[in-house]
Amino acid sequence: MYRQIKPHFCDAGPRPSGGPRRAFTFTEVLVVVVILGIASAIVLPQVNSHDDLNTCAAARTVMADLLYAQNRAIAMQTMHYVTFDTTNQQYTLFSSMSPQQVLQHPINLNNYVMTFGKSGPNNISQSVALTSANFNGQTTIAFDETGVPYSYNAGATTTLSGTGTIVLTCGTTSLTISIAQDTGEITVN
Repeated sequence: MYRQIKPHFCDAGPRPSGGPRRAFTFTEVLVVVVILGIASAIVLPQVNSHDDLNTCAAARTVMADLLYAQNRAIAMQTMHYVTFDTTNQQYTLFSSMSPQQVLQHPINLNNYVMTFGKSGPNNISQSVALTSANFNGQTTIAFDETGVPYSYNAGATTTLSGTGTIVLTCGTTSLTISIAQDTGEITVN
């Protein structure tokens, strides 16, 4: 006499009628919903606030363009200029100021005019603003054939008397790009 043993697997196959069915109670569901609500209240404001990331990205772009102008001045052994215009929210790279010759962007071959607050090939984040640029009270910085920075105004270059600064702002986040007066070292704070 052999007895047939049916294997028993948890929740495998149909349940016999009248057996207990396991389900979540209203309280358990409510607790999960409350926990998800608290988690989303904490996480969502941080996800939507990209001000710091946008400002950092814009600062990296400005720094790269300043380094490009500085390195090009060294390579070409001529003065190169970067003019900042806070009114029009843009800056322009020049190889000469008299007569003015705008550099050509090496990637998209457009004039090297970078605009804040718009989208496109020569534009910087829509939400970042060019707050200020100050090089001895001027808004144009020049780099000589050794990479040393100068302030520029109406045909005259003047040695920087202090650190040159460019301030970028996005929402409550603000970053300052600094250009050292003697070395031309570019940093961001």
